[in-house]
Amino acid sequence: MRVVLIHGRAAAMDIPAMMARDWEAALRFGLQRAGSKVPARGIDVRFAFYGSVWRPDERQPLPAIDFGPAAPQLGLPGLGDLSLWVDQHLGVGDALLDLLLRDLDEYYAEPELRKLTNDRLVSACRDGLPPGESVIVVAFSMGTLVAYDALRADPTLPIGALITCGSPLAMPSIYRQVEATAPRGMRPRTPFPWQLRMWVNAWTKDDPATAGHHDMAARFPAPDPNAQHVQDLETWGRSAAPTAPAGAHNALDYLSSRVVGTAVDAALRVP
Repeated sequence: MRVVLIHGRAAAMDIPAMMARDWEAALRFGLQRAGSKVPARGIDVRFAFYGSVWRPDERQPLPAIDFGPAAPQLGLPGLGDLSLWVDQHLGVGDALLDLLLRDLDEYYAEPELRKLTNDRLVSACRDGLPPGESVIVVAFSMGTLVAYDALRADPTLPIGALITCGSPLAMPSIYRQVEATAPRGMRPRTPFPWQLRMWVNAWTKDDPATAGHHDMAARFPAPDPNAQHVQDLETWGRSAAPTAPAGAHNALDYLSSRVVGTAVDAALRVP
């Protein structure tokens, strides 16, 4: 059985091989902690990395290497200069950076960027998949929006189970964008994807990204709620701290949790 992991926002500068290694290790550790009896060799873990699409230098022309004297670097101060000044004087540089990042707005506002991002997940699911098989997608943070958007856009996408972690899908401001970008004529605009056999949403109480999680089942309704629905499950994660108010929004914490391990184990055993 294939399990596809997809990351969240702010991964533009991450290294995919290193990220994939850590995420797979956390997932397998979570399965072990949950007492899974599924043989490890029977789980084909893939990683859908889209961070490089957002990397600042992705479309930068390659420079000519010149061994002559260094030229003066001219230009306006950048965000790094601003955050450095603010951090030195007020101690809030990291918070300012986080506030100024607009990945989610760009995802919904730029169709080409959105398609490039979704295509990374679609490729990870389809490439080399034996006919008739389906995959399990475990998505974190912004990755949960990508996974849902791809599922809603293509009912043939071979995803049988979705496990969302640290998801902002039901947060009112985010949900409005999800609803507004539904395919024309779709009713309801945010349905439970028909190809899914199960959808589990994992959250932890100090994760600010999961605000509104209790509305997941209502916001993403299945045709027969008695047969299918988003199962909203709490995992006991780390507590918020004054120095790390968003510390509970941690992919490896979720992946290595017993709750997510149990959900993945169940998905592996669903026919």
